[in-house]
Amino acid sequence: MKHSSGYALIRRHLRRYPYALRQHLIKELNLLVTYEPVIGIMGKTGVGKSSLCNSLFRSEVCAVNAVEACTRQPQRVRLRFGNHYLTLVDLPGVGESQARDGEYRELYRELMPQLDMVLWVLKADDRAFSVEEQFYQDVFAQYGRLKPPLVWVLNQVDKTEPAEQWNWPSAQPSALQAERIAQKVQAVARQLSIAENDILPVSVRGRYRLSRLVEAMITRLPKQARSPLVPHFQTGYRTEAVISTASSSFGDAVVDVIDKVIELVPLPQVARTALQAVTHTVAHAARSLWGFFFS
Repeated sequence: MKHSSGYALIRRHLRRYPYALRQHLIKELNLLVTYEPVIGIMGKTGVGKSSLCNSLFRSEVCAVNAVEACTRQPQRVRLRFGNHYLTLVDLPGVGESQARDGEYRELYRELMPQLDMVLWVLKADDRAFSVEEQFYQDVFAQYGRLKPPLVWVLNQVDKTEPAEQWNWPSAQPSALQAERIAQKVQAVARQLSIAENDILPVSVRGRYRLSRLVEAMITRLPKQARSPLVPHFQTGYRTEAVISTASSSFGDAVVDVIDKVIELVPLPQVARTALQAVTHTVAHAARSLWGFFFS
């Protein structure tokens, strides 16, 4: 019902457009609303990929085999909430063997154009990340085409020593743990030659900074993928900041769609200019109607 009401209200704002153009715009708008984000999840076995996804998303993500890396193919999990779908691609863990790592490099390069984002999960109490460093340089840093945004997730920071000092009631590290977590982030950034801001320390068990991870995902995703992802998040992560970013991006994506359609349709320049003049009015309406499509 909400979707139907949203489309009805959008049609009112499109009434100044010619009928054929209006129908084309509604079709393109529907593609935006029903867009299915595809997120790749990378990381070695045991870094907590499944538990991280289960803590972020409403639909339960089946655990991957924690005993051995039994597949050389990515495992796709399609989540549904209401009319919205999300695909998570669990990429085989690196560092199993040199032979498999060679296969995975090619696999990752092939998958890259299909992904809207990559979450690369690291384990905070790992001592070194030489395997990840080599993979990052071989696959991402040297990838010649447009790369999906990559977010490094430093998981299980509650295990940072002295682990017994973690404050469970407040879901916060002790002062000494916080200092060592910051040092770990700096060390990982140096080893991987990336910015410290690209590394997000989190703890699923300790309920620590997961909302920051959600905000980073919404901010860094392509515009068309932001709003369709929001309904999949647990209620507590659909904050005002997340919704504001998503709804603003939805309006921007609507502007892009309208501009593209107007350019493709043969129209006199006077008519084209007149239609472009009301584009931002339609975009404003799309932002205000965001909840009809994505809540």
